Amino acid sequence: MYEQIVDMELQDLENKMILLQNQLINNCDVLDEMWKYHPGNPDFINPIKAYDELKKSIAYLESKINDLDLKIKTLKSTN
Repeated sequence: MYEQIVDMELQDLENKMILLQNQLINNCDVLDEMWKYHPGNPDFINPIKAYDELKKSIAYLESKINDLDLKIKTLKSTN
């Protein structure tokens, strides 16, 4: 019985450790991403320009997806 309690507590502590490690990894990822746009970064990315470029890329990808979707639907309808 004592071993089961210890095992359960150990499992609980290990699960908490995993959650904290995942939060730390996530926070480090966000920090790295934010550093790209920080004025103190010598390789600073202009967020306004990056935003506009990303919007153009999204529009292009949406257009390509719509074209492929139309081709797929056309081919399916001919079968």
